Amino acid sequence: MLATGLLIAFLFVAVIGKLVYIQIVSGKSMQIKALDQWTRDVPITGERGDIFDANGVILADTETLYTVYVRPVSVKNKEYTAKMLGSVLGIESDKLLEKMTSKVSEITVAKKVSKAQMQELVQSKITGVYFSQNLNRVYPYGDFMTQILGFTNVDGMGQSGVEAYYNNYLKGIDGYILTETDLVGRELESNVTRYIQGKKGNSIYLTLDYAIQNIVENAIQDAYAKFEAKAVSCLVMNPKTGAILAMAQRPSYDLNNIPRDDVIKLFGLSNSLIVSSVYEPGSTFKILTAAAGLEKGVVTTQSPVYCPGYRIVDGKRIRCWKTIGHGSQNFVKGVQNSCNCLFMDIAQKLGSKEFYNYIDVFGLKEKTGIDMSGEASGLTIGYDGVKSVDLARMGFGQAIAVTPIALLNASASVINGGKLMTPYILDRVVDNKGNTIAQGHPVTKRTTISEQTSKIMREVLESVVVEGGGKNAGVAGYRIGGKTGTAQKYENGVIAHGKYVSTFIGFAPADDPEYILLFIVDEPPSYLYYGSLVAAPYASQIFDGIFNYKGLQPNNVEEKPTFVMPDLVDMTLTEAIKTLKKLNMYYELSGDGGIVSYQFPVAGSIVTADNVALIEVK
Repeated sequence: MLATGLLIAFLFVAVIGKLVYIQIVSGKSMQIKALDQWTRDVPITGERGDIFDANGVILADTETLYTVYVRPVSVKNKEYTAKMLGSVLGIESDKLLEKMTSKVSEITVAKKVSKAQMQELVQSKITGVYFSQNLNRVYPYGDFMTQILGFTNVDGMGQSGVEAYYNNYLKGIDGYILTETDLVGRELESNVTRYIQGKKGNSIYLTLDYAIQNIVENAIQDAYAKFEAKAVSCLVMNPKTGAILAMAQRPSYDLNNIPRDDVIKLFGLSNSLIVSSVYEPGSTFKILTAAAGLEKGVVTTQSPVYCPGYRIVDGKRIRCWKTIGHGSQNFVKGVQNSCNCLFMDIAQKLGSKEFYNYIDVFGLKEKTGIDMSGEASGLTIGYDGVKSVDLARMGFGQAIAVTPIALLNASASVINGGKLMTPYILDRVVDNKGNTIAQGHPVTKRTTISEQTSKIMREVLESVVVEGGGKNAGVAGYRIGGKTGTAQKYENGVIAHGKYVSTFIGFAPADDPEYILLFIVDEPPSYLYYGSLVAAPYASQIFDGIFNYKGLQPNNVEEKPTFVMPDLVDMTLTEAIKTLKKLNMYYELSGDGGIVSYQFPVAGSIVTADNVALIEVK
């Protein structure tokens, strides 16, 4: 009896213990499992957060659509239900009725149903019909900031651009509609539908300015069409903070009509050329060589340089772009003329160790750290393998490859007082209650040059626009500085004849820069490829648009006298140069001959002395 009593007591305690475990310890999880067994759920996708520009202009929005489901076992009048669904949704009711009389448990009737259609179906009192909420990403301006904004997949998850990089901030939390059903899925008469509300994602504000972006988009579209170029891109940045104000490229695509059927094309067009590509910068790199030379004292603004049209380094003849030479000039004039010989000399005087040190200081081999995916790093010849001839060519922007954003960022440090910033596009993240939960801000990486050298470089680069090859970038009444660039392209390690990259880096106002831009035209026409003629005029157009947008008033606007462009074709090179010098026109020279075969602007054009002329000789 004692043993039996102990056994009963033990079993009683065991049962009580199990009940306590089930009710208290596992109660909540058991309830969830039970709820899952006797309910059907319809998901309600959490709404994605919006994307705005710096001023609150909406760039990415979300529209609500619905998917319609039918559970045949819950439909009381199948014929009426099929007819009503067919009428409202524009589908064949006979085929739908056939499916509803089969043994399937659930039918997806239609997707992307509008709110008005959904409400009409609800008001019709049909039974066994359910709705799930779907969210469709909408970009109000279509092909606009395409590479910056990026796109989402069909499930609403970011795939590129801001949509992907900041997906965790933007994505919402899903909700559900829960319906109590029996074993075969019929809705219970005692059913109480439960609605678990989702949560909208956070909103993101970018540093980009819609108005400036629009100015840039119009400029690159015009250049892309006019020159039938392979690609055109542009970046505008605040040089003091690193905040990106505009970034655009062509070719591109409409974010509301994404070419998902061609994945290679899609992701090729989605990559930002500014961030993910590398190229030989050509003469725009001379900004950095000049700044390094001044900073280390190997050259001053009055240092003399003689250009016979070439330098011989390691027994190899390296030509200046002006094959007849620039003659005697000082440093400032050499920068205005973009004389290759000057920059070869500076690089040689700096030496490999110091030159490579400045490559590192300017951050050309590292990623800038911009908050975008896919950023590439620059490429250089290994320090142990660099020769004097390589160093000379690197001095004027060849034998080195950089990303456009790294080049512009380094150039910004040259004119902002010597601070290398981290570029960024995120201004702030705001939750649904209006609280700022994340904030972008300026980050200084390091000092590149002194404030004194920076001041000198601003003055020198302003003179390039006033007197040198950057004249076409000028805007009457405003102080603008900059540097043109023209680089030959390479294919399979050899020069691709007739293929160039034309660029311009400019900043304004020249004495206290608030804006710096890089304009790139990849493969303009072979007969018109100089950065001064291809890229610089669009920099002028963009700056002019920004000045008007910001309400910046010009100073001391003088009306420039116009004249008819003379006919230079068939003149000797000497005669043509004398004619242009009398008109005070800066010119670019192409070819090695002695007779002019082509000119731009063409004879008879109305021009001013601020225009840059191109003369081709054979």
